[in-house]
Amino acid sequence: MHTTARDFFNLYIRANWGFSSTLSKIRGFDKHNPSLEKQQRVPGIEAGRFNDSVITVNSTFLEFVDSGNRLRGINSFFGAAVLAVTLYLTFLAAVALLKYESLPAIVYVMMAFCCLVLSFIFAIMNMLIRWDMFRKTHYPIRFNRVDRKVYAWSQDMGVVTMNWDDIHFYQSKASASEERRGMGREEVRGYVKDDAGNIVHHLVFFKYEGGKMMRGALEIWELVRRYMEEPDGHVQAYRVDQRVLALEGRREGFFDSLTQATRIMADSRLFQVVFALMVAWAGTGRILAKWTCRVPRWPEWVEEKCQVAPDDPYVRNRQNERPLKAGEALWPLFCFLLGWAQALTIFYFLFRGYF
Repeated sequence: MHTTARDFFNLYIRANWGFSSTLSKIRGFDKHNPSLEKQQRVPGIEAGRFNDSVITVNSTFLEFVDSGNRLRGINSFFGAAVLAVTLYLTFLAAVALLKYESLPAIVYVMMAFCCLVLSFIFAIMNMLIRWDMFRKTHYPIRFNRVDRKVYAWSQDMGVVTMNWDDIHFYQSKASASEERRGMGREEVRGYVKDDAGNIVHHLVFFKYEGGKMMRGALEIWELVRRYMEEPDGHVQAYRVDQRVLALEGRREGFFDSLTQATRIMADSRLFQVVFALMVAWAGTGRILAKWTCRVPRWPEWVEEKCQVAPDDPYVRNRQNERPLKAGEALWPLFCFLLGWAQALTIFYFLFRGYF
C-alpha cells in the first residue's frame, strides 16, 4: 500500500483522520509488532471490557464506535477558535489599510507575504475543523458472529465488508520519539490481504485513551475475540458490568459528551479537577462537533444481514440500559463548569485593561 498525492489530499484537505484507509496508509504498516491470535486469550487479560466503545450487544452482532471517538471535538474546537481570532485580526488589518489612499511599496510586499501565511493558516484550520465537524457523528463497526463478517463505516470508503477469518490483528505500539507524529501510540490494528498477498484494507480497530492505554485496547479486543470465537461469547459480552454508549440511531447526549470529555483527560477524579480547563475545552468541542454531524445509517443490506431475533434474551442497547446516575452526570458537569470558570478568570486578568 503505497501512499499517493491523493492520500495526502484526503488527509490534509478532506481531513480523513478517523477510521479510514488514508490514515493507515500514511502511518505505515508495522511488521515487527506482536500479532493477536483469534484462538488464544491475551495473557494478563482476564475478561473483555466495553471501555466506552460498545454501542449494542445481542446474539447476532456486537457494534462498536471507531477508535477515534474518544478524541472527537478537541481538534475542531482549537481550529475554530484560532480561525475566529485570525479572521478578526484580518478584519482589523483591512479596516486600517482602507484609511490610507497610498502606501509605500514595502507595505504591499508585506501584505502579499501575509496573504500567503494566512492561506496556509486557513488550510490548517480547515483541516482541524473538518477533522471532527460536518461528517458522521461516529463511524460504527459491527462484528457479526452469525455470518462471520465485519461491517465498518469508513470516512473515505463508505461501508466496508471484511471476513472475520481473513483479518490479521496485531498490536501497534510506538513511543513519542519513534512515532513520526511526535505522539506515542498504543492501538490494535488489522489488515486484510488479497489472494496475491497485497494488503487490501489496513485499519485501526481498537484504541483506548486513558490511563490503561494498550491494556484498555486489549480488553476491547478480548471482548470481540471471545464474542466471535467462543460459543458463549455473546453471553459473556451481555454480562459485562459496564454501560453501553447511547449512540444507536441518535446523536450523543449532552451529559454523555461531558462524561467522555472528562474521562479522556484522566481516570482519576483528582486529576480530572486539576485538568478541568482541558475538560471544558474537550467538552465544548465535542458538543459542537457532535451537533454539526449526521447520524450514520446502515444500508438496508447490512441491516438484513444483522437481523436480531425478537425473543433474543441477550440484547443490550440504549433502550434497555440503565440511565446515568446522579453522580455520573453531575461530576462531569462540575468539571466542565469549573474549567470554564477558570478560563473566564484567565481572560479577565489578561484583558481587564481593555474593558
